[in-house]
Amino acid sequence: MTLQYRVVSSERSSLLTRRTLRIPMGAVIPIDDFRRSYKKGMYQVRIRHCNNASSDVVTRLRSVLVDEMIRKAAESLSNQSTSSGVQQGLISSPLAWLALGEYGWQELSPFSAVELLLLSKSGKGIEWDEFRLQVQDLVQKIGIECQVHGFSIKECVQKAQTDLSFCLSLLSARALLGDFSLFDDLQHRLRATLVRNPLVFLYDLERHIGDRYERCGQNVYLLESDIESGAGGILDFQAFRIMTALLTGRSGPEPLVARGEINAKEWQQASRARIHLLRVRNSLHFLLRRRHSQLSTLYLGHLARSLEYRKTRYLSAAQGFLRDTLKARRHIYSLLSRHLSKEKGRSDGSSEDLQRQYLKLSTISGSAEGEETPERWMRVFLRSQTQPMMFNDIAKETLRRVSGHWSSRELNRPAVHDGFRSILRNKGRVEPALKVLRDLGFLGKYLPEFGALDCFPQVDPLLPYSLDELTFRTIAAIDEAAISKDPALQDYRRVLEEVVDPSLLYLASLFLYTGQIGTAGVSIRGTMHAARAFQRQGVELESQEKLLLLIREHQLLGQVSQRRDIDDPLIVQEVSENVETSDNLNMLLLLTYANWRAMGPQQWSEHRSFLLWSLYFKVFDRLMFGDEISEPEHAQVAAIQQQVLEVLESELTTEVVLRHFLLLPEKYALYTPHNQILAHIRLCERLGEAPVVSEWVPHPQAEYTELYLSTHDMPGRFAQIAGCLASHGISILSAQLNTRTDGVVIDTFQICDSEGKAIIDKEIWRDLERVLTQVIIGQVVVETLFESRSRQIALEPAAQAVVPRIRIDNEISAQSTVIEVQTQDRLGLGYHVARTLADLGLNILSAKLATERNNCFDVFYVQDRGGEKITSSFQMTEIMEVLRSNLDFDRI
Repeated sequence: MTLQYRVVSSERSSLLTRRTLRIPMGAVIPIDDFRRSYKKGMYQVRIRHCNNASSDVVTRLRSVLVDEMIRKAAESLSNQSTSSGVQQGLISSPLAWLALGEYGWQELSPFSAVELLLLSKSGKGIEWDEFRLQVQDLVQKIGIECQVHGFSIKECVQKAQTDLSFCLSLLSARALLGDFSLFDDLQHRLRATLVRNPLVFLYDLERHIGDRYERCGQNVYLLESDIESGAGGILDFQAFRIMTALLTGRSGPEPLVARGEINAKEWQQASRARIHLLRVRNSLHFLLRRRHSQLSTLYLGHLARSLEYRKTRYLSAAQGFLRDTLKARRHIYSLLSRHLSKEKGRSDGSSEDLQRQYLKLSTISGSAEGEETPERWMRVFLRSQTQPMMFNDIAKETLRRVSGHWSSRELNRPAVHDGFRSILRNKGRVEPALKVLRDLGFLGKYLPEFGALDCFPQVDPLLPYSLDELTFRTIAAIDEAAISKDPALQDYRRVLEEVVDPSLLYLASLFLYTGQIGTAGVSIRGTMHAARAFQRQGVELESQEKLLLLIREHQLLGQVSQRRDIDDPLIVQEVSENVETSDNLNMLLLLTYANWRAMGPQQWSEHRSFLLWSLYFKVFDRLMFGDEISEPEHAQVAAIQQQVLEVLESELTTEVVLRHFLLLPEKYALYTPHNQILAHIRLCERLGEAPVVSEWVPHPQAEYTELYLSTHDMPGRFAQIAGCLASHGISILSAQLNTRTDGVVIDTFQICDSEGKAIIDKEIWRDLERVLTQVIIGQVVVETLFESRSRQIALEPAAQAVVPRIRIDNEISAQSTVIEVQTQDRLGLGYHVARTLADLGLNILSAKLATERNNCFDVFYVQDRGGEKITSSFQMTEIMEVLRSNLDFDRI
């Protein structure tokens, strides 16, 4: 018979103390004493951490503290009699208490969870499971997050064969209490089972690690990363130790050192990396007061200060901390992946095949036996692009050994440079070869300008990876465009085929971010570093000029296509003058695309691609046909009009169609997609005397919807439309406004819902048109609609305030004043800007609204009510001040 036990506590009202455990009658557990003792011990651990104790010391102290608490709990339980099938005197009974996982390694950070195993010789049945739960509940009441397993030796071995996570925990186990012979028996049986077929274990381990990477991050150069479970994290170091101990029978690196597979320096680097990551995790736990291992830009500054990082000439404290963390993860990842590959090769006998393949390398033309020069290795890299298996682990180890002895003179021989350019000309195969060069330290020595980017971070939400990794992801995107069969990339592939010398495109990519280290302007630094490298490599003068232009202007197409009115001929002319040639334009298009793909899916969308291609075609036409509208362009306009007439001949008269073109600028036909022209004409004819008509074209895969609206022009019309969209929770991605000379407005919007998805619900379509009609005829005021939505937004967590940046420019456009607003994104922002401009008596002719993560870049082309630019300095100042005031987030 069991009864509820009494809890000795002075906090009788506490929910924790009112909970009960089913343990033997008469048991008295002083939980409050245990809890106070644990809190006191944790305070001492924190003091040691704040006094810069080694992370090993801190994690061991916490592990020893938990050991003490568990021993106290076990002693309290073991001194009581039982009537539930659990023997009296548990510590002396055939039962072992084992610490598993990180607890077994004595690497518990301040809030790490504890994993315990109650090991018996045979199963105990239902009553045994109840006891396990009682132990778990008791330890958690002390304040320790804990999971307690209860298995027999046979059950442990069986579970380890199907659950690799549990298997790894067992392999890192440490005996705490009880019968240690049970622990020795378990370890012997488990190791015998695994060592019997090590290849199965290694492949299971590889899959297990890969699954963990999929969940927690598989790129060691990711800035916001999981330092515990991601690639190169603490668990990777533990996996390496477990694998080594299992296969060699020794827990240390001595067997690997004896075999020459690891040197003392490499082991020291990995050990220091582990200590660094443990210290970072300790700091995260103390900072957030909970278990946490995910780095975030939100608290990088706090971590850098707590770890005593200081600002240097080239790095802020946060950047220095991030760089050391990335390097630490890379050391651990490299150690694990390299030796896992070696052990697999050793276990399945493939190492002999690798040896035979390596011998083939000595037969490369022009290399003498035993010759180890940069020229020879460039030929090896070039050959490995078509025969990847040629460059195996043995070849990599050889290169690591010999490359440290090469001088800068040897690396800068003409044959080395020619070999490198040949590698860059193999479109579609460049990134894998360069990545091997980087991982072996060769690329940084050959191009020290790029080597300076090694693990270099920029604390910028738009740059999620270190700069060297962003470079490689850019190159990988170009490779993908060269070989992909994806229909969405065929246009980029076609353009890449037209590039005269693709090696220039790849070479420019390597220098895109080199200007972000130093004190001068980014563009100036980038071209200075690149110019020095190109001269050293002996690049032809004409090619040098192309390369420097690509590096200097690599953001031009992206910024203009997303933030400017690309229908403005002055914009197109300015871009054309900067680009100079169609070959340069092709390479800039590819660099822009590859940069967006490199930064992640948030920066790439079909909508952005559409705008980029629109600008590309206009600039290409300008480069081909010059400043004035040429005869071929006139013929193109006539051909477009004829195509439209053929489609609409059964719906509308020729007079109606041609009148539409006459009421708009001639460029309208050249730069407006064919499907949009058809939609515009149909809308204008449907409009008549109606307040507004609309057409919706959803693009679900591209995650946006095109909305065509036609209405009658009046001051503030765009603000009314933007306000109605905002009141429905709709975000404007981009807007193109066309006003015919008869006062009919044709607006094209690219929009999405609050979750960034295409709007496909027809009820929303009908409701928006109904509300917009009421607003236009004066039945409803926009502010009333928007007021309820604003109250809802006000209930959401407020983002950090950002001071809006306002810029007014009269040089960009010949007919309009350009007002650019850059600020933090917020639903309805476009409405507030448009309403403010309307209140100031300005007429919006065109608008470009672009959003990148949480930042928006809204550009408005405006005129005063007389149809003129804003030239008065007083009026410009008024516009800027009113916009800043009205865009105050506390007032929106």
